[in-house]
Amino acid sequence: MQIWSSLLVAMSLSMDNFAVTIAAGCAEHCRLRIRTVLAVSLSFALAHFVMFSAGWLCGAQLGKHIDRFDHWIAFAVLAFIGGRMIKGAFEPPQKDESAELCHLNTPKTIVALAIATSLDALLAGVGISFTPAPFGLTAGALAVCVLVTSCSGFWLGALLGRRFGKVMEALGGGALVFIGVKLLLEGLGIW
Repeated sequence: MQIWSSLLVAMSLSMDNFAVTIAAGCAEHCRLRIRTVLAVSLSFALAHFVMFSAGWLCGAQLGKHIDRFDHWIAFAVLAFIGGRMIKGAFEPPQKDESAELCHLNTPKTIVALAIATSLDALLAGVGISFTPAPFGLTAGALAVCVLVTSCSGFWLGALLGRRFGKVMEALGGGALVFIGVKLLLEGLGIW
């Protein structure tokens, strides 16, 4: 069950970057270059790995002091992140993001998007550190999922459109909420 939970967390956390790369791939005037796709995808994967690891380390240090209510913390963090992802999926964009997202060829833009799409991984790392999920498996699965979904997002963007990205973000948020509920029920001895 831990393997499936790790994979589900990894897939859920990779939905933000998937949505961003789909939007970038959808931009009509954007010519996809393999170099750009790989640079952005690797940057996103590295940022997710670093943020998740930092969150895990912070949570592990706190874990020995809060064993009695750690399942509540994990639930609250994952439900918050998942709820925010679901809410974001249904909000209209604040401005025309497609023009900005198309220009992913500057290091400044790539780093900014990598950090922005990996902030949820930091909080998820804190929440997941209170569970028996193995760190190496979860962090490795996260990096691989982010790499694959980023590359796929670019190439599928033109075919699938911007709306699919929002649906995937909502599904990813729902999966995080589900994991949070599952962890809470396990901690309470119900599941």
